[in-house]
Amino acid sequence: MAIPNLLFIDANIWLDFYRVRNDTGLRLLEHTEALADRLIVTYQLENEYKRNRQAALFEGMQELKAPQQIPRPGIFSDAAAAKMMAKNVKEAETRVKKLRERVVKALSDPAAHDPVYQSCQRLFQKTDDLTLRREDPLRRIIRRRAFKRFLHGCPPRKKNDTSIGDAFNWEWMIHCATQRTAGLVIVTRDSDYGLTLDKESYINDALRQEFSERVSRKRPLRLYSRLSDALKLFDVKITAQEEASEAELVSSAKEPPLSAKEIDIDMFLELLKGKNATTNLDHPHKACDG
Repeated sequence: MAIPNLLFIDANIWLDFYRVRNDTGLRLLEHTEALADRLIVTYQLENEYKRNRQAALFEGMQELKAPQQIPRPGIFSDAAAAKMMAKNVKEAETRVKKLRERVVKALSDPAAHDPVYQSCQRLFQKTDDLTLRREDPLRRIIRRRAFKRFLHGCPPRKKNDTSIGDAFNWEWMIHCATQRTAGLVIVTRDSDYGLTLDKESYINDALRQEFSERVSRKRPLRLYSRLSDALKLFDVKITAQEEASEAELVSSAKEPPLSAKEIDIDMFLELLKGKNATTNLDHPHKACDG
């Protein structure tokens, strides 16, 4: 019997739905939403998405520019071809204006005008055992574990990172995989989870070992930089157009900068006050085992 997999999608991948320049992004989002009962989410992930949604929308808005008027020799200004070109440019200007108006509406009222936001809201607000909401008491346990691994420099963590966000999400992934007796599929382009080389992604060695020891040696742990590749593991039929569109996006994308990541001061003080905040912090070998 095949071991079921759970799916975690990092914040920058959610923001990719705004960067794809055709409707394939929305189709990939529909595929993802159909897997809601296998999807791991946290309020930390929701916060990262919402902090950076406007920037991703604005990035797309900057590229919405009408074509320039095409110069033509004056002696042919009355030619039919010249008139048709001018007409097409005018139509393009009108369409760009309407698209920019839609972007403005998505910025001002995303719940009504942003289909990506609407779908993400449904997924981030689901109430199953794979969703860690802010009011869930389990968050304190997950947060303490994340803080402990952060202090010891355990992955997932970038070299100069000042946030425990990735560690927080990882600890929740470990919890979910343990509770559901499942494997884990992670979709991210963040280098602190592993390396991508020639379109293949390789999970960080320390994370692989930790997953084996804390969850199971028999359950799979997989890393992907493309959502379309990961969805195939869940028997989702991906079209060639959807795959090619995401491949083009990934090949041209740099590491998208999220907003400045900082430790939440209230969280930091709460951890220091807690009796378990410093438990085992002086034992590096125990720092990453939760």
